[in-house]
Amino acid sequence: MPTAITPSSSDPTLATYRCPIGRLTLAARGGALVGLWVAGQRFFGHPFVVDEAVASSAQSVSSLDGCGRDAGLGRDQDAAALAAAASWLDDYFAWRVPSPARVPLSPMGSEFQLRVWEAMSAIPYGHTMTYGQLAYRLREAGVAASARAVGGAVARNPLLLIRPCHRVVASTGPGGYAGGATLKRWLLEREAATASSLSRVRPAPDLP
Repeated sequence: MPTAITPSSSDPTLATYRCPIGRLTLAARGGALVGLWVAGQRFFGHPFVVDEAVASSAQSVSSLDGCGRDAGLGRDQDAAALAAAASWLDDYFAWRVPSPARVPLSPMGSEFQLRVWEAMSAIPYGHTMTYGQLAYRLREAGVAASARAVGGAVARNPLLLIRPCHRVVASTGPGGYAGGATLKRWLLEREAATASSLSRVRPAPDLP
């Protein structure tokens, strides 16, 4: 039986997921999701040393059920976390507004990055917040933060979509996005349309 790629006990278990925006790579370790990256994005595999070419050959998460059950409890837990993430993504790309609480998450980052990622997770579906607004919210919570520092943390978000960094925008426009400007615009437009109960469906961007 094929298994997901697990280079060593200290490295994450990898799997792939095909969706309207292309190939996603999912990473789980210790029974929690630690990475979710789109092909070609900046900081792919951060903070792990994950080779995108190797990751692309990982097993599809849709066929992970039952895999790794002879390799010990840790692999079994990783498979469960990957399956939970795949279920979340299924619902997300059906535009059903799934709750991130359904997926066990354990991203690695500095204390500041973790606070930024947690704060941006509170941005409602179909809404946006500027880097400055997010920095202000953090300062209200006692975290020293500037818009520039927030932008750096947002760019290194290792859990694309589930931690919705695409909802953090510049004061003058969409701003940057590790997955690219085209993808960010499409996600924001699609979420806004869904949240407003509009029936028009936009085509997915032409991505590699």
